[in-house]
Amino acid sequence: MNNNVLIKISGLQSLDESSDSVEMMARGKYYEKNEKHYLLYDDFEGESGAKTKNTLKFTDNRVELVRNGLINGKLVFKKGENNQSLYSTPYGDMLLEVWTKDIALKKLEETINLKIDYELYADNTKVSDSRIEIDIQG
Repeated sequence: MNNNVLIKISGLQSLDESSDSVEMMARGKYYEKNEKHYLLYDDFEGESGAKTKNTLKFTDNRVELVRNGLINGKLVFKKGENNQSLYSTPYGDMLLEVWTKDIALKKLEETINLKIDYELYADNTKVSDSRIEIDIQG
């Protein structure tokens, strides 16, 4: 796979009977090292254009997302586990917890597909059932 990649991130969050979906595209860098996948990309806040640098490190059973910039934090997804982290936003800090239901990784020659199903909690209150899908094309 090429080092320069196109990334499509799709997310779905639902709670009770309401749901919200989001989709974004970005260019980034991808590489493998010590049997781990690394994806680096930036995203930008709509109105201000403020940048957040994202580093995604993943295997077939663990995903770690580190964000630095407008939003700062680290989320760890590991199937069947709860993981807590402090997430800093322009609106204040919050304690996030993710309970990971499933991680699915499919790697082909020029594409990688990563899916994560999880429950998201903020300050001990369930926020949503969530699914994120990341398609990497190089």
